[in-house]
Amino acid sequence: MAAAIDQTRRGWSKVRYSPSTVLQVLAAPVLLLLCWELAVRLDFLPQTLIASPSQVAATLLSSTFALGLFTHISVSLLRLLAGFMIGTLLGVTFGTIVGLSRVGARLFEPTILSLIPIPPIAWIPLLIILLGIGDESKVALISVGSFSILFIHTSYGIRATDKNLVEVANVLGKSNMSKLRRILLPSALPGMLSSLRVAMAMSWTLLIASEVIASSKGLGWLIWSARNFSRPDEMIAGMVVVGILGKTTDWLLVLAERYLTRWRATYSDIADV
Repeated sequence: MAAAIDQTRRGWSKVRYSPSTVLQVLAAPVLLLLCWELAVRLDFLPQTLIASPSQVAATLLSSTFALGLFTHISVSLLRLLAGFMIGTLLGVTFGTIVGLSRVGARLFEPTILSLIPIPPIAWIPLLIILLGIGDESKVALISVGSFSILFIHTSYGIRATDKNLVEVANVLGKSNMSKLRRILLPSALPGMLSSLRVAMAMSWTLLIASEVIASSKGLGWLIWSARNFSRPDEMIAGMVVVGILGKTTDWLLVLAERYLTRWRATYSDIADV
């Protein structure tokens, strides 16, 4: 364990925030913002439809807008986290059952795999009929998307475990629970953690889509309402907030992945480019 931690520290120590690194990171977004600002100011883009970056920044700093924005953010985050956690928990649970047991695979896998190809967006009308237009239908929609991704990666990860490790555990007389905890789940863990990032990205997509279609609060509703009432600065400000929050949740999952798989030696630990 100590060797793994030392390896992780060496990997982190390679990160250098030199001036050239900062310039490389900022070059593309700064250039994009400058071109965008000039295009609006020179009327290449209609100001009635597209707000400039300076107008969006002024809107975000407006106390009136910020107060209402906080309410929409809190509503959206609660929906997102509830749906993501429910879908993840169910996906990991059923993926583990299907990956471990042939009986479980016969009972659940054909049905689940026949439903997964249905795009999550297509579930919206049915969920609205069953659960209404409240938070329940939005949480259920996000759960459907997260469940699909975690189920596939968990079941595949367990099945892809090196059989030699399992055979050694059998020779040593290890119990099924011990094999699951010490061999099967650790083997599947890297793929499961990577799939969490995909599931989170899909969760944001489904959240905004559901709030646009049927909602009276949330970031999706804010963006759609601003579009309907010709407030391009508020519309783009809402999109910027979604991007920032989405990047933040992805970054938190990356940190969790690095911590939980710190025992792995990967190319990123030695890469210099």
